[in-house]
Amino acid sequence: MKNKSHDTLTDLIDRSISDKELEHIDCYLRPQMGLFIPAESACGYPLIIAGKRPSYMILISFSGSASDEFHYNAEIMSPYIAGKAEGKYHYYCLTIAADFFEKRYTLYSSEVPVFRAFRFEICSDILKALNTFAFESGKSMMNSDITLNAQSEIITHWIIRSVLGETMDMRAISDDYSVAKAQHYMELHYGSNITVSVLARLGSMSESTFNRRFKKETGKTPIEYLIEVRINHAKIMLRRKNLPITEIALRCGFNSSAHFASCFQQRTGHTPREYRSLYME
Repeated sequence: MKNKSHDTLTDLIDRSISDKELEHIDCYLRPQMGLFIPAESACGYPLIIAGKRPSYMILISFSGSASDEFHYNAEIMSPYIAGKAEGKYHYYCLTIAADFFEKRYTLYSSEVPVFRAFRFEICSDILKALNTFAFESGKSMMNSDITLNAQSEIITHWIIRSVLGETMDMRAISDDYSVAKAQHYMELHYGSNITVSVLARLGSMSESTFNRRFKKETGKTPIEYLIEVRINHAKIMLRRKNLPITEIALRCGFNSSAHFASCFQQRTGHTPREYRSLYME
């Protein structure tokens, strides 16, 4: 186990956890946050610490967990509630000290619920942030205490926003201002009738030029991207609001529930109803 100190682990796992139990784990630690990654073989690390963990645990499994190219399924457990990663090798296990997590959660909500393997989606940007956290933790870089504390704050807020369905996928923001302006417009007006001509006018260019630049920057046509934006907003509504699926379809800019269901299943592998049952507590 790398970078382990039982003094550092006190608020993350119980002191009774032995080195032997964690010998196949790479561990990257701050007092408020720990990142645990299987290093050599499959192990049941989340089960080992389940009854001895005073912290919140976020489990990101890579065994068939990707919901699309840029999003992954995750689960969050409250302190002392078990995880489910027995026998799995490819996963990240993130633990966040209870006081640290709860103080930040109450900036978003009046109370912190009890999470019993609550499922949610994260974007690939959080994984990039975790990898940066691991890299800098392992290298003992100059002033790393400052940067690692800052990264702990960012990661925790991104996790909370993701749990609440309010995550933002930063990889989508283009360096091309005209494309970024169109992306921002779609995020604000996804429920309206948006056409390529409207988007092209935002950047003062022809439709053909806009289509070419947008596809080059994002890898998608403007309409493909718009449908993705609408689907992402529909996911939030399916999780957080008790609205009829037909109403969600219309609010998200689809002209019928059938078209919405077809687009949704094509991109998520689930019908809207199935998705709601998976992610609603």
